[in-house]
Amino acid sequence: MIKVEGLYTALGDFVLDEINLQVNPGEFFILSGPTGSGKSIVLESIAGLVPIKRGAIYLNGKNIISQKPEKRNISICYQDYNLFPHMSVSKNIWYGVNFKKDKGAIKYKNNFDRLVDLLKISHLLNRRPENLSGGEKQRVSLARALIVEPEILLLDEPLSALDPNTKEKIQWEIKKIHDELKMTTIMVTHSFQEAHCLGDRMAVMNEGKILQSGAIDEIFQYPKSEFVADFVGMKTLIDLNKEEAILFGVNEPIRLGIRPENILLSKGSLDTDYEFRGEIIEIIDFGMHKEIKISNCGKVYIAFLTINRLLEMKINLGDTVTLGFNHEHINLINY
Repeated sequence: MIKVEGLYTALGDFVLDEINLQVNPGEFFILSGPTGSGKSIVLESIAGLVPIKRGAIYLNGKNIISQKPEKRNISICYQDYNLFPHMSVSKNIWYGVNFKKDKGAIKYKNNFDRLVDLLKISHLLNRRPENLSGGEKQRVSLARALIVEPEILLLDEPLSALDPNTKEKIQWEIKKIHDELKMTTIMVTHSFQEAHCLGDRMAVMNEGKILQSGAIDEIFQYPKSEFVADFVGMKTLIDLNKEEAILFGVNEPIRLGIRPENILLSKGSLDTDYEFRGEIIEIIDFGMHKEIKISNCGKVYIAFLTINRLLEMKINLGDTVTLGFNHEHINLINY
């Protein structure tokens, strides 16, 4: 288990402020947030690569804040792989073992064989990094990180530089490795698809602070602030006065949030807890789906429709439709 308490550090003008975080044994934890929010600095703090002003980092109950990086038994993989260009793939994988006191132990040879097989890189062992594709480099980087049996694996946007097809393959390989090895993992990513596929829990950061942490679905369905709601794609955020809020069981002004996939549309009626009539004021093409904006009494709701559903409904700009959603899908955010 890794536990971060009151972590504070300053790098130039940027401040990482009072970070509190706990990742349980065997958990796959997602750290997300906009660019420049401090996600990578949190990883590097855990790895011992940046100076800490105050706070504590506990690994299995022991404060490792004063330990050197090589003594922490924590591996980190970056998006740019950081492979040694003058070494073969095989030597790159073995590199970290050289710093282990028991480097001659048979377990490392067993780990090597297992990871090479698991990551399907046996045919690459004699090549150098310059002769590898991005996906191959990431596989080698993962093998190098895992061969030393780290207690914590840190992944800093490991898939961001890959093309979509390769990204999907590596993603499933990471999931397979995690499921098999039960490695406690913290991964930085901007991808919601990666978060849902890989993560058990997540935290959202902004400006050096953790704004919310919890189960993946909890954060996406019930964000606690407008910033988190906007970041995780809760596109409908509507201010309600006291009278309007009563409809949703609240007796004070509040902000209503609903995810676009939870808003249903129909030309007729809907069997939902809440129904309104509105005019379609915009249709935006996102390829695999359409974003539909519907205006009701000056308030704009945003829904997603698949292309097939849009064609089936035969709706166009200016049409009047029924929009509906259920009580369990509403999220109320205090001002």
